[in-house]
Amino acid sequence: MRRSATLLALVLLTACSSTSSPPTAQRSTASPVASPSASLPGPPSPAQTVARAVYFLHDDGHGPRLYREFHPRPVTAAVVRDAVTAMLTEAPYDRDYTSLWPHSTAVRGVRISGTTAYVDLSADVVHANAGSAGEAASLQQLVYTVTAAAPAVRGVQLLVGGRVAETLWGHVDTRRPLTRAAAWEVLGPVWLLTPPTLKRGARFGGEASVFEATVSWELRQGSRVVQAGHSNATVGAPGRGPWSAVVDVPPGSYLLRAWESSAKDGSQTFVDDKPVTVTG
Repeated sequence: MRRSATLLALVLLTACSSTSSPPTAQRSTASPVASPSASLPGPPSPAQTVARAVYFLHDDGHGPRLYREFHPRPVTAAVVRDAVTAMLTEAPYDRDYTSLWPHSTAVRGVRISGTTAYVDLSADVVHANAGSAGEAASLQQLVYTVTAAAPAVRGVQLLVGGRVAETLWGHVDTRRPLTRAAAWEVLGPVWLLTPPTLKRGARFGGEASVFEATVSWELRQGSRVVQAGHSNATVGAPGRGPWSAVVDVPPGSYLLRAWESSAKDGSQTFVDDKPVTVTG
């Protein structure tokens, strides 16, 4: 009898507990009281990434210019160091883009003082021979990548092995902080900024700084031009603005090309191209 009474008491206690608790759906609407440790942000998980702007070079015969890509990178407080590391180590997605920095170059450290970033690279960085135009473009590649990661930075002081170097590869003075050159001087006049997959009827486009704001473009399959047209950027050179057009081709794989037509002879200049897949 004593054992039966005990079991009955436990059953009643369990029933009371279950009926006194609100349903699960109601509990989920209540704000939990966080403990002091739970209120502190933890370190980011390896799966967390951020789209980091990285600049590369492309030369279609008119001198090297800068082109931008966004690469997924780990979330970090050391944004400048991570951006420069990506610039030095990651391959561009576009087959036409390149980088002249020696692959063995490592980032020794980054320090920001005021509006100047001090970027210290390993001594391997000096082992390149790019010519004056390539060196100047590569230094702007560094400056644009750094200032994209940290917009408050206005100047980039290059250090090699912890010391200020007179020059990088023998042509450009690097004894003082470098700043962004004017966009019309160093950026590719026509950029394609479009996802690799487009739905028929969707818009594609990019940025441009071209004569009379006119961008020429086409979609090709092999040697056959399937669609072609002209679009206007929001501003003409030396200004720079967005441009766009609508894809209207059957589903399939294409090469999307965009360029500035030469005012002198109509030839294609500053061509940027991307493979794209069009879906229905």
